[in-house]
Amino acid sequence: MSQFHYCLETRSVLAIGKWLLVTLTLVCDPQSAWSNEPTVVTVPEALLARTSMPEPSGIVWSPTLSRYLIISDDTGSKESGTNHAPWLFAMNREGVFDPAPIPIVGLDKLNDAEAICQGPAGSYFLATSHSANRKGHDKAKRRRLYQLMLEGRTLKILGSLDLASAMAESAVFGGRPVDIEALAFHDGELFIGLKSPQNAAGAAYILRVRGVLSALKEGVLPSSRIQVFAELPLAVDGAVGKVIQGVSDMSFLPDGSLAILANSPKKMPLDGGGALWLRRNDGTLQLLRRFPGLKPEGVTPTHDGKSLVIVFDNDRKQPLWIHQALPAATARIDGKRHP
Repeated sequence: MSQFHYCLETRSVLAIGKWLLVTLTLVCDPQSAWSNEPTVVTVPEALLARTSMPEPSGIVWSPTLSRYLIISDDTGSKESGTNHAPWLFAMNREGVFDPAPIPIVGLDKLNDAEAICQGPAGSYFLATSHSANRKGHDKAKRRRLYQLMLEGRTLKILGSLDLASAMAESAVFGGRPVDIEALAFHDGELFIGLKSPQNAAGAAYILRVRGVLSALKEGVLPSSRIQVFAELPLAVDGAVGKVIQGVSDMSFLPDGSLAILANSPKKMPLDGGGALWLRRNDGTLQLLRRFPGLKPEGVTPTHDGKSLVIVFDNDRKQPLWIHQALPAATARIDGKRHP
C-alpha cells in the first residue's frame, strides 16, 4: 500500500470514528448537544399563514402529545379576522413548531394568554394577564383563569373564573391592578407569580390559592383563599444601578425549589435583559443567569425532568429557546416528571 493510500484510509477511519463519537454523544447524552445560548425556534410557513409570529409567554410539557405546549401574547391575524384566536402552539423536542395550532373548544377569543402549567389528572391551568391592554382598557376577556384538558389535538374547558375580583378584595393589593405572568401547581395548590405590583420594598409577589379546583367548578374564588406565599427581591444591575424585576414565569423543580424567570415590569426602569432565579426551599434566592437584551417568558422542566427549557418573546421576530442545566442539587435522576 502506498503512503498516499495509507494516509487516505487513516483519515477515513478517523472521520468515521469522529462521526460515531458525535452520534453516540447525541444518543447517550443529547443534552450535551444543546447550545449554551438561545437559538431560533423553527416556525413553519404553514403556521405563519394562519397566525402572526408567535410571541411565547409560557410553556409546559405535554406527555400526551410528546410536545411542549406554548402560549402566545397574540394569536391569529387581524387581516383574516382571527385575531386573539383561542389557540395554543405545539413544539417538538428539537424546537420546531407544528404546522397547525391546538384550539380551545368552546372559546371564541383568548386575549393575552400569559401563564400555563400542568394541573391535576393530566389537566392544565392557563391564565390571561388580568391587566389592561396597551390602550388602558380593562377587558373581561383578559381576566380569565382556565382549567383545560386535552382531547386529541383540542383542549376543552373544565372550569374558569376571574381572579381580578378576588385580588381586588384582598387586603394585600388594596385595589391595585395586577399583571399575572406565571402559574405553578404544587401539592394540590395553585401558585400565581405577578409581574406587578411589587410590595413597598420593591419585592415581587408569589401568591398561593387554596381550593382552586372547587372554585373553578363554582366559577368564583373567595378572596380569603388568596395568600402571599413569597415576596422576592428580584433586583439586578441595570444601566443606572439596581433595577426591580417582576415574575414572568416559574416552575417547581424535583426537590420542591422554584425556578423563576423575571423581567422588568411595564412602565418601570428597563433591566437590560431578563434573569433566571432559583428560590430554594429555605426561602433563599440565587441568581442563576442573566439574558442580556432578551425577554425570557416561559420555563418548564424538560420531558425527562433533567433540565429546563426556556422560551423568549422576540418581539414579532422568530422566537428563541434554550436548554438550561438544573443546579445539581435540584436535578431529578429517575426521569419522572414533577407536577
